[in-house]
Amino acid sequence: MIEPGTESAAALASPFRFPRVDRFEEWLRAPAPLESSHPRFDIRRALPADFEGIYDLVDDAFGFKRPRPQYDWIYRRNPYGTARCWLVFDRASGRLVGSSGSWPWPIARGTQCVEGAQDGDSVVAPGWQRQGIDGFRSAAWRSHAWWRTTVVLSWPNERGRGAGIKRGRGSEIVGPVPKAVLTLNAKAYLAGHNWPALVSAAGGAVVDTALTAWRKLVFRDHAGLAVEAIRRFESSADEVTQRCMSWPGFWSPHDADFLNWRYLEHPTARHLAFALVENGKLAGYYVLKIDGQASWLMEFVTPVSPRRLASALLLHLIETAYAACCSHLMFSAPPGWRHWKLLRAAGFLPVPSGLYLWTASELPGVTQLTRWQWVPGDMDFL
Repeated sequence: MIEPGTESAAALASPFRFPRVDRFEEWLRAPAPLESSHPRFDIRRALPADFEGIYDLVDDAFGFKRPRPQYDWIYRRNPYGTARCWLVFDRASGRLVGSSGSWPWPIARGTQCVEGAQDGDSVVAPGWQRQGIDGFRSAAWRSHAWWRTTVVLSWPNERGRGAGIKRGRGSEIVGPVPKAVLTLNAKAYLAGHNWPALVSAAGGAVVDTALTAWRKLVFRDHAGLAVEAIRRFESSADEVTQRCMSWPGFWSPHDADFLNWRYLEHPTARHLAFALVENGKLAGYYVLKIDGQASWLMEFVTPVSPRRLASALLLHLIETAYAACCSHLMFSAPPGWRHWKLLRAAGFLPVPSGLYLWTASELPGVTQLTRWQWVPGDMDFL
């Protein structure tokens, strides 16, 4: 087991840059014996020409229209490559009745890059459920030559977890993943969670007063530190990410190009990014997602020691969310994430979590939560 807050010398010894090569054509040519072998359904890999039909199917299945720029952002503009999707067609009519998306994602094990992907948009057309389409598609996908060595991540809801367990895949589902919340406007947060009015008012006043006192007490020594808005991540962030995020087990290396695409180029979500500068040199950064009155800490990258760096960055983060009129700030990560102690000291409280990781791979240790390091930016990306 990797103890929270520890860093492996082997994981930090040699900086590396994750290779950003679109391997779509290789994936398309690799053998998959169960592809198109079903007597009733034609199961095959998607070409980019199929994407518009996939978008329509996902909209129909989910019951709402996702903006087309958001689809293109993840399916076509991902800096790590074109989406790799599996499609199911009814042979008799030629109709597209099922699809699942897979988006290349940077994954490493220590200093070794491994093939990684995020799964999502797994849908069956309305009226075609309960015909085994998910199972047929999954079998074809798992017959692909890359399956055994690819680390595939997905974040299933309760229904998805139930379906996985029913298909005998329960051992691949890990969790629940720890989740914590910091109240910023306690009155609004408590009221929004159906607390009685008097309890909300009294509890809100106490928590708000405590937060004010905590800000004054904890973060005093900011000499030589400055926090600056990030309009675009530069390559100078890569060294900080490598030094602060490397992990002996499985983790996701986020270089500058990834950070720009993932947050600053997102077509619909609102993300704010800030850099911590110590004596003119980049010492860390964070990314905050604003979603109405809710906010999510998506990235928090800075050394654990000296603690004043992380403390100053966290204080600025909280003040930014507060200034954006957010009622609460949420975060989720595996138990070994390095800054959990700091967040708890700042008043983040554990809350029940419905977040689970479903990872399909035959690499050893991939289904052990303690072997993982990730942030919400690896979970909530649509």
